[in-house]
Amino acid sequence: MSYSRWGGRGSGHWYTYWVARIDEENEDRDAAMFCICCVASFSAKELRDAMDLCMAQVHEIDPKGDVAELRQYAMEFLEDIDNEYPGA
Repeated sequence: MSYSRWGGRGSGHWYTYWVARIDEENEDRDAAMFCICCVASFSAKELRDAMDLCMAQVHEIDPKGDVAELRQYAMEFLEDIDNEYPGA
């Protein structure tokens, strides 16, 4: 699932998505991956436990992007993860 695409929603700077795993049986609430295309990927657990650190890492790699906007996409991803894996 895509949260933002180049030239699309928001600034159009970020292309972010929930990485589809071939071995879905190994994906869970913590292992689901959020990808920032050409920049970085973080697990849902990493984002929940250290969102600020993850955003700082992205800013170091790509200082032109709006990290506040990126944080919004990451939060949408976490909300989707919570909906996909309720009660976890």
